[in-house]
Amino acid sequence: MPLFRFLTGWRPARFLALAGPLAGLLAFRLLPADDTEVLRHLVLSVQKFYQTARPETPYLHLDKEAYTAGETVWMRAYVVDAGQHQLDTLSKVLHVELISDRQQVVSRRTLALAGGLGAGQLELADTLAPGTYLLRAYTGWMRNASPDFFYTRRVQVWPAGEPEAGPNAATKVAPNAEAKNRAALRRATQQARQTVARVSAPPDVQFFAEGGNLVAGLENVVAFKAVDYTGTSFELMGQVFDSKNQVVATFKSRHGGMGSFKLTPVAGESYHATFSSAPAGALTVALPPVQASGYVLQVVPSAEAFDITIQQRGGKGGPILLLGQMGSTVGYLGRGQVEGKEIFAARIPKSKFASGIVHFTLFDGQGQPLAERLAFAQNEPALRVALTPSQPSYGPHQPVRVLVAVTDAAGRPVATQLSLAVADAGSTNPWADNIAARLLLTADLAGYVENPGYYFDNPTPDTNQHLDDLLLTQGWRRFAWAPVLAGQAPTQDFGVERSIGILGQITRRDGTPSPQSTLSFLQAKPNKVFFSTVTDDQGRFLINGLGGCDTLRATLQARTDKGRRNLTIRLDPGPAAPKVALPPLPAAPAPALVAALKRGQQQQADERRYHLANTVALSNVNVRGQRQVEADTRRIYAPGNATVIDMNNIPSALGSTVLQVLQGRVPGLTVSGVEPNIQVQIRGNTSFSGSSPLILLDGVPVTIDALAFYPATDVERVEILKGGQAAIFGSRGSGGVIAVYTRRGSPTYDHRQDMAPGILSVRLPGYNCPRQFYAPRYGAGAPALTRPDTRRTTLYWNPTVHTDASGQAQLTFYTSDALGTFQLRAEGLAASGQPALGMGTLEVK
Repeated sequence: MPLFRFLTGWRPARFLALAGPLAGLLAFRLLPADDTEVLRHLVLSVQKFYQTARPETPYLHLDKEAYTAGETVWMRAYVVDAGQHQLDTLSKVLHVELISDRQQVVSRRTLALAGGLGAGQLELADTLAPGTYLLRAYTGWMRNASPDFFYTRRVQVWPAGEPEAGPNAATKVAPNAEAKNRAALRRATQQARQTVARVSAPPDVQFFAEGGNLVAGLENVVAFKAVDYTGTSFELMGQVFDSKNQVVATFKSRHGGMGSFKLTPVAGESYHATFSSAPAGALTVALPPVQASGYVLQVVPSAEAFDITIQQRGGKGGPILLLGQMGSTVGYLGRGQVEGKEIFAARIPKSKFASGIVHFTLFDGQGQPLAERLAFAQNEPALRVALTPSQPSYGPHQPVRVLVAVTDAAGRPVATQLSLAVADAGSTNPWADNIAARLLLTADLAGYVENPGYYFDNPTPDTNQHLDDLLLTQGWRRFAWAPVLAGQAPTQDFGVERSIGILGQITRRDGTPSPQSTLSFLQAKPNKVFFSTVTDDQGRFLINGLGGCDTLRATLQARTDKGRRNLTIRLDPGPAAPKVALPPLPAAPAPALVAALKRGQQQQADERRYHLANTVALSNVNVRGQRQVEADTRRIYAPGNATVIDMNNIPSALGSTVLQVLQGRVPGLTVSGVEPNIQVQIRGNTSFSGSSPLILLDGVPVTIDALAFYPATDVERVEILKGGQAAIFGSRGSGGVIAVYTRRGSPTYDHRQDMAPGILSVRLPGYNCPRQFYAPRYGAGAPALTRPDTRRTTLYWNPTVHTDASGQAQLTFYTSDALGTFQLRAEGLAASGQPALGMGTLEVK
């Protein structure tokens, strides 16, 4: 049976079906020259985009999904090229950030990448507020696209436990500490919900026409999605009405607030939906507007193929082109004809694509896009990682030997790079994000996807339908056709990071760029380093080649090509925190999570107690004191004798000189003339008429010219001494004294905040060099413990597990004092770019 067929008005049609771009280019000669050029342009445009943009996709494997404050988040980083999912060799640096629900970055880490792989840890402060946080990862090169492509996942942080005071405390969280933790959690949850009540939007219900067009006179598939303000779904049911309030369709969600129904709209009609389920019961939502003419693209996935139908109404029709691509690979390209009420159909085998999202686009004969549709090809499941402990259950302090075996769908062994976590089963979520969901699904979708691991955990016809509903309602975000077809090169404002660097711009006082300026870099510790670079025509600079695990401290100094230093150095602040709403912690967590959190709190109590082993635990102590005022050595007279002008209390000081501010503010002080030709006199009971006052600048005698054009904002205060008040200065003070005290000259001035023109001190964190996960050995011959074994939630973490050519590896670790069920979870990537997943359980009794 031919791949293309007409269901009505059938007549022969030319078609082209190919397995890849190369085959397509060879087959172009089968078509007329005009078709060949259009097809060639489509294929080459896609290839050029990926070759130029070189998009990257990062993923972070974590040891678990829920933490208590004070714990460590163990991370393994995988960075691949978005086109083929091969481990990336482009970037060498990955930035990881923890962002709060207030859109503030509370912690940053920089991971070193080697061949697309990296590892590190993020220590959660024990004072970290409970709540849901956003973990974000990106490379510098990814900033050329959009923050939408950054890797993000939600992480729950719960209150930490506190140790019971006293030397005889048992190894458990004190009852009063548990009560405090519960109270803190209730307050955090209540505050979060109060904030939500004030600023949250109503539930978001949206409707989407398949292919993008709701065309009159054709049966359209309309999908819908219902989420709350945080992107969390809720189940939905309701009815669709026309403008006469006649029911034309009913609908009910299948999974995750998503579903679809069929509708044949009428030209000139409008449609809206109402709902019979909370929380959307009070909403009325309009469906997309009906188009009098256009094309409808429908894709029905089956086990082995995509059944595609294309129809049009309201126009004459004509030649059409259908392109199916996955990443940089065009797997299908065909040509046909649709005229009148003809139905154009194609059956496209899924075998033409690798596993992942297929982007179908319908073009007219001139190569202009008409409709788009996303579909999923699951040709090969993720590589299976079998995790087999040596025995069904274990006791405390016993060795655990785990056999790791990686095989493909046919059972053949595969050499793979993996990371393995063994964590409390209550703190893990089998439907959470995983490497297969990230690489094959969410990397190319816009917006938050709830529980992406669900679609890969146990694929069935139902989960496949739910996945198709997701793709009907989730937008494609990798690129837009208009700039790609126009040959518009992707923006590349950021280079590839091969090392830690300092990116910034040098500007003049008016904020304009200072091109061709010289920037000097001086580092004193740990090694002395000095070099200079020149800014580009926009005043931008990049200092790279930095690294190490220590925090780098250096000084930057800028000057123009003429040697002037009145410049400002502005460092790149990095991408802004995303303005996304994060849900509060659940008020009633699952019992298994509650048990896991209690063990996490107990672990924190044990670790705190270990650090207090050589000290005495005290109850609350209140310390009161008064800060000692440091003497100002610039003044040799009693301050009570002077008339004081405090510049902090004068709003008009901004933009004025110090002499302009003094004018008319002090009785007997006369300021005349215009700067720099200005005269100052002090008239008092015992001041000699006509004599000039003594001018002091931070205690140093200067002429009046030193105060000409002196900014008032740089002055802390001015003190005026008249007659006998200035006697301590002898004859020099016969005309009175004007003592000017600058902010920078004050003994309490914080020079770390000094933004001297053209000079900037920088403090740059180094790499987050991975440390060894503490997993002690027990039994005969084991070394003596150097610290207590406090493992209660994460029992074992290994970010570098390598299976050999037989697809196998063997790991050994020991259980701790913690009892219960632990989940083994392995994730990784083969050299072919195929993701690997596996889970198992471990019982400790």
